[in-house]
Amino acid sequence: MKIAIVAAMAEELAPFRANFPATVVWRKGKTIIEEVNDTLYLVESGIGKTNAAATAAWLCEKVQPDLIINTGTTGSFRIDFALGDVVYTDKFVYSDVDATGFDYAFGQVPQMPADYPVAQKWLEKIEFALKDSSVTAHLGTIVTSDSFMSDTQSIAAIRQVFPTIAASDMESCSLAQVASFYDIPIVNVRGISDHVGDAAPDTFDNTLDHAAEQAFQAVNLLLNQWV
Repeated sequence: MKIAIVAAMAEELAPFRANFPATVVWRKGKTIIEEVNDTLYLVESGIGKTNAAATAAWLCEKVQPDLIINTGTTGSFRIDFALGDVVYTDKFVYSDVDATGFDYAFGQVPQMPADYPVAQKWLEKIEFALKDSSVTAHLGTIVTSDSFMSDTQSIAAIRQVFPTIAASDMESCSLAQVASFYDIPIVNVRGISDHVGDAAPDTFDNTLDHAAEQAFQAVNLLLNQWV
């Protein structure tokens, strides 16, 4: 199985690059695609939905992976989830798209699905790979927005629409949307770098490396099962 691991930032890919020496095979804009071997690729997408979408298109065209693992850091909406814990999503959905005036669901891009569920078989595989490990992992919905979750009013509005969400990132649903055009499955496994709110930026800066390492540990356990 050919797997591509995608993260937005160099800091989030750093543990992978340290453990899986790779060669750059494609670079454009913020996208860097590196080949570890013929079954594993590391991909730096750049931050945000547009960079993620461009990366997904190039990745699906040039590498044609059998599975995309999105990873890196995430801001938790759950105060009971600790910094450094891992969250893996059950579906991909935008939290900053509103076409409800045309009878679309909140988060639904017009003429596109309301969300992009992760197949149950992949959720079961992740649960199995992580269940006996030292990684504390939680299943929950990770939403995607082009905003870092530090504004309290925005956070309150998102909580109202998605009261059970676990966390937020800035890339994953864009990756999932493009991957769906190619029928390529994608999962999202991230380390918690902060709790959403006005203290999130400082916490993120202090916790980034630890959260990225925890995400690496979780994804590496998946690779041990799947590669």
